[in-house]
Amino acid sequence: MADIYDMLEQIKINHEREKHIERKDKYQEDLSCLKCYGMKKKYEQEWFKIFWKIFQKAISEAESYNRNTVIKLMEYITLTRKEGEEKYPSSRKVRIKNYEKIKEKSEGLLDTTIVSIRYRNKPDYMKIGIKSIIKVICEHYMFDEEDNLLIDNKVEENLLGNRELITYNYIIEDDELDIRFLRFEEWLEESELTTIKDKKYNIMRYFKEILHLEENIIKDENRDK
Repeated sequence: MADIYDMLEQIKINHEREKHIERKDKYQEDLSCLKCYGMKKKYEQEWFKIFWKIFQKAISEAESYNRNTVIKLMEYITLTRKEGEEKYPSSRKVRIKNYEKIKEKSEGLLDTTIVSIRYRNKPDYMKIGIKSIIKVICEHYMFDEEDNLLIDNKVEENLLGNRELITYNYIIEDDELDIRFLRFEEWLEESELTTIKDKKYNIMRYFKEILHLEENIIKDENRDK
């Protein structure tokens, strides 16, 4: 968020001037505008109040939300929810295929959710980190038999105590990790270097650490340019 905060602030200023002061026919769109997307009673649902309370504990700079936030977050949860083996197959390749089908849409929903929120100051987290926070919270939501949203009471503990998030300020999802590891395996096989036969938990854990280290190196190199 720190990487796009200034841009969002400028959008907010432009939108307020062009639409609400000068009342132009064509104006800068601002998905966080409370005048354009004010909350209605039907959006004030308990599941979202819980989300917002936890989200603000992680991102204290989060100041306000509107109906875009609620609608897009619900769409994201509905799109990504997993129920039983049919929704979350044991086959890694099947999981990857299912994940890739919805990845673009789910990321777009998160993008809209993030920019629909107004922040009183620039958050410490980058956009990818705020996405990670939302994903961790949403993983704990489930639908009951009547399609009401319920949330696991361990969500706050799992979010605020997430070692990966604390250390790197973002997380690599299991599905994303599977995709990147599969590509790594394919490269090894194509290069005829070796074949990984036994994929133990430690291998995936070390591989994730390597990916994070690689990202840190790239950031440091870009910072030095």
